[in-house]
Amino acid sequence: MQLSDADLASGGVLTQMKNARARRARIELRWAEIEPSNTLPPTYQWASIDAEVAALGTRDIAPFGLVYTRPVWAASDDCGPVDLVPLERYQAFITALVERYDGDGVDDVPGSWRIGYWEIENEPDFDPSMAGGQPHRGSCFGGSRAADYGLLLRAAYLAIKAADPRATVVFGGLAYDRFHNKAGYAPVGPHDYAFASNVLGSLHQAHGGEPGWPFFDWMGVHVFNELRNNWDGAQPYNQELSAKLAELRQNQLYQSGVYDLRGRPLAVTELGLASAPEDLDFERSESLQSIYPGRELARAMAAGVPALLWQSGKDHRSGACAQPLEWLTFGLLRSLSIYQQAQACSPNPLPSYSVSSDNETKPAWLAFRTAQEQLEGLVFDTAFGTADTGDRRIEAYRFAAPGSGTSTIVAFTDSGEAIGRRGFPPVLRFMSFKSSMFTGWTGRLLVTDHLGGTTVYIGFGSIILQVDQEPIYVEPF
Repeated sequence: MQLSDADLASGGVLTQMKNARARRARIELRWAEIEPSNTLPPTYQWASIDAEVAALGTRDIAPFGLVYTRPVWAASDDCGPVDLVPLERYQAFITALVERYDGDGVDDVPGSWRIGYWEIENEPDFDPSMAGGQPHRGSCFGGSRAADYGLLLRAAYLAIKAADPRATVVFGGLAYDRFHNKAGYAPVGPHDYAFASNVLGSLHQAHGGEPGWPFFDWMGVHVFNELRNNWDGAQPYNQELSAKLAELRQNQLYQSGVYDLRGRPLAVTELGLASAPEDLDFERSESLQSIYPGRELARAMAAGVPALLWQSGKDHRSGACAQPLEWLTFGLLRSLSIYQQAQACSPNPLPSYSVSSDNETKPAWLAFRTAQEQLEGLVFDTAFGTADTGDRRIEAYRFAAPGSGTSTIVAFTDSGEAIGRRGFPPVLRFMSFKSSMFTGWTGRLLVTDHLGGTTVYIGFGSIILQVDQEPIYVEPF
């Protein structure tokens, strides 16, 4: 779950995240704010992070630290290479940061709360030379700066592992969309398609013989439903998140005769679907948004994704009144402040957005919680082919409970298009759930819908159920 500073300071938001069964929270750790002045010895501003980490820890939510920005004394810009001081200065900051939050009882934050995940930069594939005035989202190492990111990543990795060998280091989440240099790709944008392979190539050439190579444990990538079309392959399973990750593995993590990192875990550090506002291309609603959490959790677990972080906990985007797409509402919670700002606009950029009190839950919050309740602790077993599902537009995944042998099947339809894209209605099909698909068949199936409602169905060797774009969770009862 991505949480803003305001979210982390809000007991109401954090309580709703705990109630939704969120297990990780991506928090922003900005070097520019932690060490604003260049002093010897270094002076660090820990207070706000201490409070955030403690607030998460008391709710059993693990912090997932996103490290980015540069102080003005360390770099020529706030999103790119450390070029005004030696890179060792950055390493000293990383060492101090990790040591404070490694939970080992030495030089720790009060309470010894731990950050066990460290993501180095956000969308570093942004190419500032191709931005055309578009703002970066934290980092800007695309194009000619790829090797600089490799050096920064290596420096961070070595510092993190020296301070906390148990920590997980994450290659900064790639946008891996809206490219300026991929033939046939649309829409174009400021991101460098070859960024990851260029980083890995430069790192391998300079440091490939070192024990820490490739200097990350997981690679981060971002997935947003409305940009899925360039990745979709043959149905049923080479779709959306699954297809994007497969393409990334094959084309960025492998260079014949040089390196093969296709086995490295890919973490989805931003995943989202907005509930408003609508536009000419997309219908957007809270109902449509609620389809997404369960589908993507099933796909991610089937793809071996170790972390899936929803963007974001609460609505927080606003902008110019005349630019509705600056107001996209990705959160699981509604914001009274955003509602009031939109109401003050003429015309209102969020005409369908209604909030009575701050931190109201959307249906997607309930869908997120339902998915967590149904799948937490299970392991992926198999994806059923069309011989079992009866239709290429049905995806059906079986997950097993280790030790008990019980199983749950998640099933839904996919139209082959983004959720809400105009002109592509949802697909409804029927699927026969056979006794052979389950361990412990009883002749009764408990079906939980995407919002947690339950129905029991009774049959003999099989039970036919309706399957549509909202996921259902099916288990023997």
